[in-house]
Amino acid sequence: MRDRPGSFADALRSAIDERGLSLDRITDHLAQRGISVSSATLSYWRSGRSEPGRRSSLAALPHLEDVLGLPAGSLTATLPSTRERTPRHAVRGLDALWPEEPHSAILGRLDTSWDTDLARVSVHDVLHIGPDRRQVSLTVRQAMRARADGPDRRVVMHSQDDLEAGLPEIRPLRGCALGRVERDPGAGVVGAELLFFRPLRRGETVIVSYDVVSPAPGPREHEYTRRLRLPMREYLLEVAFDPGALPQGVWAFTEGREQPVSLDRDRRAHLVHTDTAPGTTGIRWSWPS
Repeated sequence: MRDRPGSFADALRSAIDERGLSLDRITDHLAQRGISVSSATLSYWRSGRSEPGRRSSLAALPHLEDVLGLPAGSLTATLPSTRERTPRHAVRGLDALWPEEPHSAILGRLDTSWDTDLARVSVHDVLHIGPDRRQVSLTVRQAMRARADGPDRRVVMHSQDDLEAGLPEIRPLRGCALGRVERDPGAGVVGAELLFFRPLRRGETVIVSYDVVSPAPGPREHEYTRRLRLPMREYLLEVAFDPGALPQGVWAFTEGREQPVSLDRDRRAHLVHTDTAPGTTGIRWSWPS
């Protein structure tokens, strides 16, 4: 199982196996005590996909320990202390972040089990637009920190609106190797697993970078959007325009709000977010008619 030794999931799974109770039966025992915990939640806790964090969940633990015949406080003791926990934000499910059927289908064929165990430290996207107003390349650098022992990959996905252009290749540059790749040319979506060179230990950081290279001619786009599932220390996006194809206007947007952006002397537009909350952000531009 993918959780650290001595973790909450490890302790809970061992106790359930020892007691020989089904999750539904445990739920019934808790309900008799006036405690509402669904079997789906217990399954997430047992597998390590999530841990109790809300006040109601923490209040249920003494009752769960009693039902499983555990010493008082034994499950609670396996949880990170308050100081170790990441500030709480509502973690969007992958299906909420990518509700489109082709996107969710691709994610379903990739191993995303470690996604919430990788705290985002920073992401830096650099998009290059060529003289034909088409995307030439995208370079992405991500710094992450493991919140548990074991993360060994990061799943990334890129999509394009121009369905006539060929899908890009994902080429690792640093800190990772290319794993499984899934494509849907009809929807303009490609997803890939970036494999770390070894599993991370809890608290360990990793930096990966990769290129997203489009075959010529690249897609004709008018915006670049980054969907953020987890909070992040810093997000930086740069869009570099060719001197022969400068946009008429450029705007940065975040969750429906936008403001104009000027090009710098290198003909680049950029936005910077610090202590970023989950959501959608990016840069869009318009071309002279």
